[in-house]
This record gives sequence, structure tokens and C-alpha cells, in this order.
Amino acid sequence: METLSLNSAVLDKTRELCSLILKSGDYTENVSKIETFFADEEAQKEYRSFASLGEELHQKQHAGTITPEDIESYEASLVKLKENPITAGFMEAESTLNGIVQQVSKQVGKALELGRIPEPEDLQDSGCCSSGGCGCD
Repeated sequence: METLSLNSAVLDKTRELCSLILKSGDYTENVSKIETFFADEEAQKEYRSFASLGEELHQKQHAGTITPEDIESYEASLVKLKENPITAGFMEAESTLNGIVQQVSKQVGKALELGRIPEPEDLQDSGCCSSGGCGCD
């Protein structure tokens, strides 16, 4: 696999973009929420418990044994988790930071695909899968 030269202009601009992201309010605000979460043992315990419940439901779904009660229990656990401002903040921060990564990746990927800077309409999801090739285009 061929990579860019360490002195390439593309990598220089990538570093510049990374610097802008790291200095942005979106980044610093969300990192603060994540740090608050990791400083709270009880919030982490609640989150791990919820994640385990999600894994159990996923396994039950694949086995065909999931019940309406299982789904209700999961939804009730999610509501409870979001009532805690620390876990809610963590979940929101994770979502926001993942969204930034996806947005940047989508811009770069689309530019490489089109051979030009994508227009806003080029970046709109078609409603099925954003990468195409799934048979629903």
C-alpha cells in the first residue's frame, strides 16, 4: 500500500485541519464531557450495564428469542441512562465526535470519488446507504 510522503502538502493540510478541529469549541466541549464521564465510576458502571444489556438483546435477536418485554426493558434502561447528566453527556459527546469524523471522511471520500470538491447536494444521503453499492441506488 502506497502512502503519502511525510512532507506532502496533503499531509500538511490534514495536520492543519486536525489542529482546527482540536481547537474548536465542539471538540473541547465534548472532550470535557468524556473526561467527566471517565472520572465517575458509577456512571461508567451504569453505562457498562446498559451496553451488556444491548449485547444480550442483539444475541436474542439473532437467535429469534427476543420478546417485547426485552425491548421494553432495554428502552427503560436507555431512558434511565439518559436521565443521568454525566452518561447523557458522554453519549452525546461520543455521537458528536463520531459525527465530525464521519463528516470529514465523507467530504474527502466524495472528493476522491468525484474528482472535484463536492457540492452540498453531492453529500446528501440517498436514503439507504451512503457508500453506494448496496443495491438500493
